[in-house]
Amino acid sequence: MLQKLKKILLSKPYLLFFLSFVYNLNSIFNIYIKRGNQFLYSKAFLQRSHVLVKKNNNKIDIRIGAYLNNCSIEVYGSNNKVVVGENCRLKDVEIHIEDDNNVVLIGKNTTIAGFTHLACIEGTSIIIGEDCMFSKNITFRTGDSHSIIDENGLRINASMSISIGNHVWVGNSVIFSKGAAIGDNCIIGTGSIVTKAFEKSNIIVVGSPAKIVKEGINWLRKRI
Repeated sequence: MLQKLKKILLSKPYLLFFLSFVYNLNSIFNIYIKRGNQFLYSKAFLQRSHVLVKKNNNKIDIRIGAYLNNCSIEVYGSNNKVVVGENCRLKDVEIHIEDDNNVVLIGKNTTIAGFTHLACIEGTSIIIGEDCMFSKNITFRTGDSHSIIDENGLRINASMSISIGNHVWVGNSVIFSKGAAIGDNCIIGTGSIVTKAFEKSNIIVVGSPAKIVKEGINWLRKRI
């Protein structure tokens, strides 16, 4: 029944637009967008969510059928972009951007079950693929927010982008630090700290720091 209703809504954009308009009108969420920025969400559903965009030429794009519950998007800089893909389900997600030219992209059909913090600074990106399944208490940070310098006073802790492939399952209380990357069809075990790039797909990564513990796997949302 739900799948049939979903197909009907997606086939009739004007109906989805009307329903999302009524839903958002009656939900509690705060929006402050400085003039000169874009916020697109006309076919998405926002509940108790908060959006704050300062500076100039930023774009927030919450795409068709996406549902945000108690989420926060804050942008402090210019020329930044946030995209939440079609039919995403996000709960208690914080997206925090500082500086200019950053990108946060969450692919379609991705779900986040609880508190997840995405911090993007200094012209980096956090790219999350399609059909990912995240648990709770997950952290993404592309930088350290403060400087580490060598004995000559030169900074040595440059910020780096983070990327997650398609169909990745992330367990509870995982941390992704700057430069982390995960391939497609992977599983990240509970409590792992991912500090580097794992280029292989179909692997299980676990530990602190994380390492490959099994290869040649995949996963399903349903129990069989």
